[in-house]
Amino acid sequence: MTYKLKLLANTVLASFYAGTSLADEAPDGSSQIVIGERIEVIGRQNGVQQSSLAGSVDLINRDQLQNEHVNVTVDLLKKIPGIYFARFNQGIVSTDFAIRGFNGEGSMPHVKLLIDGVPSNLHLGLAEMDALFPMEVERMEVVKGNQDVRYGLHNLAGSVNMHSRRDQASEAEVLYGSFNTREAQFYHGHNGERFSQHYFVGHRQTDGYRDHAELEKQTFSGKWFYQLSPQTEFGVIARYFNYEAQAPGYLTEAQSRQDPSQSASYAQDDTGDKQTRHISLHWQHDTGADWHFNGKLYWQQFDRHRYLQYTATSPQQERLEKDQQQGAILQLSRNLGENWLFLAGLDYQAQDNQNSRHVTEKRVRQRTFRNWDFSYNNWGGYSQLQYREGPWTISGGVRVDRFSGELLNLLSQQTRHLNDNGTTVLPKFNLLYQVNDDLNLFANYGVSFQAPTGADAYVKAGTEHKLAKNYGYESGVHWQPTAWLNSRLSWWQQDARDELTPKTDGSGDFENLGETRRRGWDLALSADLNADWSGFASYTRQKATLTEPGPGKIDSKGNWLLGVPAYTATLGLIYSGLDKLNVALYGHWQGDYYVSNFVQAQRYGDYRLIDLAFNYDFGWGNAGLRINNLFDTYHEYVYLLGAETIHSPADGRGVNLSLSYHF
Repeated sequence: MTYKLKLLANTVLASFYAGTSLADEAPDGSSQIVIGERIEVIGRQNGVQQSSLAGSVDLINRDQLQNEHVNVTVDLLKKIPGIYFARFNQGIVSTDFAIRGFNGEGSMPHVKLLIDGVPSNLHLGLAEMDALFPMEVERMEVVKGNQDVRYGLHNLAGSVNMHSRRDQASEAEVLYGSFNTREAQFYHGHNGERFSQHYFVGHRQTDGYRDHAELEKQTFSGKWFYQLSPQTEFGVIARYFNYEAQAPGYLTEAQSRQDPSQSASYAQDDTGDKQTRHISLHWQHDTGADWHFNGKLYWQQFDRHRYLQYTATSPQQERLEKDQQQGAILQLSRNLGENWLFLAGLDYQAQDNQNSRHVTEKRVRQRTFRNWDFSYNNWGGYSQLQYREGPWTISGGVRVDRFSGELLNLLSQQTRHLNDNGTTVLPKFNLLYQVNDDLNLFANYGVSFQAPTGADAYVKAGTEHKLAKNYGYESGVHWQPTAWLNSRLSWWQQDARDELTPKTDGSGDFENLGETRRRGWDLALSADLNADWSGFASYTRQKATLTEPGPGKIDSKGNWLLGVPAYTATLGLIYSGLDKLNVALYGHWQGDYYVSNFVQAQRYGDYRLIDLAFNYDFGWGNAGLRINNLFDTYHEYVYLLGAETIHSPADGRGVNLSLSYHF
């Protein structure tokens, strides 16, 4: 395996619409972390050109993933510019990520997650990706901004599209590391003349850095694809995932500084489990050189069950969530002459969900205070027209969405209907100008929406929350000043009206936060310094403020929004000049943040972390040594509960040894 980083100067080839990858590697076969101003989407079989996205788009390929070993899959995004994390470390609710001035609290879902093109967000918007182990991931594509016409629900500030492997290979890997961590992964893929089959099995178990933090997870997936003709392919993807974990609880600030590895004494009965079941049918068909069709049908269920207690004086709760989703996606493109391209798509998702909460003592139910059974349905469609002439690429499109559903409160036996927002219309615009072979200018504009979830999405007396609109702008430059250095600099802003935020009283209700503004700038660099040295770096500066809180909250005007760090940065330095040995140094930095929209006396959450990795290629396999948090730096997640902060320390230094074998 090589860690040479190669940035493509002008376009990144990736198959957003296709079921398999056309361009998983750079032309020289090297691995890449790609920072690009656009992704060019290409049809799988006959090269039908489809669409271009102008903006901040990043790609991590297979070679940069296979030496990663993580408790939670979201950690695979650490190298992406502008991404930051909220590490709750509470069992099955462990870590969430955020971009573009939003927080990772889960209170403001804003990133659309897709796995093999299938939506994979829970009803509340949380991205559920833990069913994918690193060895099974082929690549990850991250789009920041709201200029992408393809997605509506949860695509408030961007999307993450994860693609699982469909290559021909057989490999196994085992790992042992700090905190009694054990892991085994196995992948087998075979591509026949017409029929291909791919299997993955993964298991991970650890005692955890903190006391009472044991974790165990297993996953199995299978993919079967049959090519009826050079123009038509059908496939099936199935996956099962199980995750069980203890929760170490939250500490006071004094306790977290005294002994960050301890567990809260009141949390000894906190634990949980979650499962994912998924099956999807995939179809794609090309007609001649002009049309490309892509369709998907899917069914999936996400189950989450946990016991949690926030403080020594608060009661323990049992929370159960079952999200059952089924849907269909149809996408097509057609070349309209030499310069014009037409895109269109339809998607539908039906959710049948259950959500209940109970007060418990030592995991024995005392009373039930929430019991919902509800449906939540989303129809969406889009069209886009793209024009290319000389150095210009211009595209404009519109997306429409509608919602329906009803909620039955099993405690009161009352039924509510989903708020009728009518048809939501979202315009999108992309512009790219290629000054020369080394310099591109880009700009985009888009409108996205924040949909209320839970009980407050359904009409009740005195409350009818509408979809909140976000208006996003971005402009920037992608420049390759030398043959070995590539860069991207962008400025962005998102404004919201009538932004919603969930109440913290456990009711599931929302309140109107008012008008907000998120703005910042991103700098991303990638370099091949010489045959032995390569690297990447990024820096994001951002600010998220409450610009107009409304009557009664005028004192909070101009306040920072909670959970948004002032900056985030990444660094990677890779040396491959020692024959078969590669050495990599990775840095991750994050600024501090406020823990309330209104109380702004203290800031928490900043950190500076360094990871060190060694990888030796035997030819038949690899041996890896990974040291995470090399300097054992203290870092934490902090939440304001009432008048006091509660703290969850993140992992200290950890050392992992891995060995893989390629059959």
